[in-house]
Amino acid sequence: MRLNVFLNSYGTRDFVGVLEDSAGIGFEYSPSFLAKGLDISPFKLPLQAGAFEDKQKTFGGLFGVFNDSLPDGWGCLLLDRSLQKKGLSLQEITPLRRLSMIGLNVMGALEYEPAVEDKTVFSDNVNLDSLCMEANKILDGESSAVLDELLALNGSSCGARPKIVALVSPDRNTIVHGDLAREKFEPWIIKFASSLDKKDIGAIEYIYSLMAGKAGVKMPDTHLFPSKNCAGHFGVKRFDRVGNKKVHIHTACGLLHANHRYSSLDYENLIKLTAILTKDVRETEKMIRLMIFNVKSGNKDDHSKNFSFMLDKDGKWKMTPAYDITPSQGINGEQTAMVNSKGRDITDYDLIKTASVSSLSETKAREMIEQIDDALSGYANLKKEYGL
Repeated sequence: MRLNVFLNSYGTRDFVGVLEDSAGIGFEYSPSFLAKGLDISPFKLPLQAGAFEDKQKTFGGLFGVFNDSLPDGWGCLLLDRSLQKKGLSLQEITPLRRLSMIGLNVMGALEYEPAVEDKTVFSDNVNLDSLCMEANKILDGESSAVLDELLALNGSSCGARPKIVALVSPDRNTIVHGDLAREKFEPWIIKFASSLDKKDIGAIEYIYSLMAGKAGVKMPDTHLFPSKNCAGHFGVKRFDRVGNKKVHIHTACGLLHANHRYSSLDYENLIKLTAILTKDVRETEKMIRLMIFNVKSGNKDDHSKNFSFMLDKDGKWKMTPAYDITPSQGINGEQTAMVNSKGRDITDYDLIKTASVSSLSETKAREMIEQIDDALSGYANLKKEYGL
């Protein structure tokens, strides 16, 4: 199978190269893209002529920049269910087949052709409570009459919890399918609680997003969409879109081929990665602040796919806004990304020691810690405000 890869960044669409999986998965840049000098994956897929093959096969042979286009958890379940519905066996469901199913409907700015044509016709407005119920049927192994709708709405988004990608009106009262052109509507990701989650998980994630913003963590716009069945559905405005234009996104997982299914990076790695990639001390400070917030808030699910970078119009890398920052147990109750070689019982000293791998002063690190402690102290009041 062969796929043509395009980068549709800030309204400019360029042919990147060709993916092929005849004997392993190979990739080759097009001469025209090499001439542009735009490095979309500088560490594992540098701009060079000739064929590339990932012999370590971290992602089954797929390079990390393309693996970032694939969903995991919920989205992968939907993709595979749909491919099986088309008559394919599990053995025939290859990474390139998944990419062709995603086609142009990707997170980030990479696109894949030929894409599987989607002829499904949907109703206009999206009913969140109804889709949440159908999503949980699929998670429980049942069939759903709206599988194709959920797949189209997933948009290759990652993470384990069921979610949709949709367009939301400025007043946030109307939600429609994401492929419909609506003036002033904005693209959002809206999450659902699974049957294993607490019913108030959406409200809790929303509260933590508010505290993160107060703590100085760069956050996208968030909103708690009302529900008749739970405390609300958590939504976040997409940061891989500027208006109707796409932005190239690359996770730390994909950049370094650091598998997110186990503890593959610590915060020293992440701080150094940010410094090397962005060459901007302000971006490095964002990573340090996010480290402190994750540790202080009890978010132990800080694996390599939960840190991402975006390529701006000038070809410079920046950290994306933060995401997936609710408290979680991690692996054996430890931080997935260690701090000062520790996964638990992390102290302020450990945070400051880890921050010192950058040029950040101890005074500045302590100021960050105080600001984050102060923001998190408002949790009880916010719970009352949202009826939890």
